[in-house]
Amino acid sequence: MPTIEPLTLTLSELAERWQMLPQEVLDSPHALPMYFYFDGLVFDFNDKWHRANGDVSVVQTLEAHKTRQSTLEIDLQRQTMHKRGLLKLTQWEEAMSDEEMQSQQAESDRLTEEIARLAELLKKRDEERQRCVRNGLLRAAPRSLNEIAERGQTRFPQFAYMPHTPNRAAGDTASIAEGAVVALEDGFPLKEYLTGADLVVAMQDVRAAEDSARS
Repeated sequence: MPTIEPLTLTLSELAERWQMLPQEVLDSPHALPMYFYFDGLVFDFNDKWHRANGDVSVVQTLEAHKTRQSTLEIDLQRQTMHKRGLLKLTQWEEAMSDEEMQSQQAESDRLTEEIARLAELLKKRDEERQRCVRNGLLRAAPRSLNEIAERGQTRFPQFAYMPHTPNRAAGDTASIAEGAVVALEDGFPLKEYLTGADLVVAMQDVRAAEDSARS
């Protein structure tokens, strides 16, 4: 029965295969792309809207609109009651004309629509964020690999590269372009460090390197 070749080798397995130390594999000028497993949210680096805190300005605008609308509604209620003789205004309040009240009501109506629009926009963002889950390999950045080679570990990266998918079916387009820099969030389980033990290499890259060395 033919041996089934693995899709990946760990860094240690590759070092043993090539009769090198793991650090020598990482330091090699012809080092192969290294990957690590990630289970969490992955976003295109340029996608500022869906990444962490990308909604800050919208949230601030929404809260400001809510505060302003609340103030307008209270003023309109007091002015209406005053016109009906049901309330006496304080010394800090002035009676509004009908035109002024209509203007405030129009502003309040506009804010009501804008508050609903922004709330729906934020809800949609949350839903879209949850569709950006990745459970699989990401390509480690050179900086991460250099630190692992020097120190044996590196802080678990916030950024990596989206790997290329071999034999992708025609018409199968990825939401994030292959090779793009990606931002990592909410990984599970939480890992503080990335080490050499977390790294793997694609077997097809190993075969290609070995074939190239023989030719």
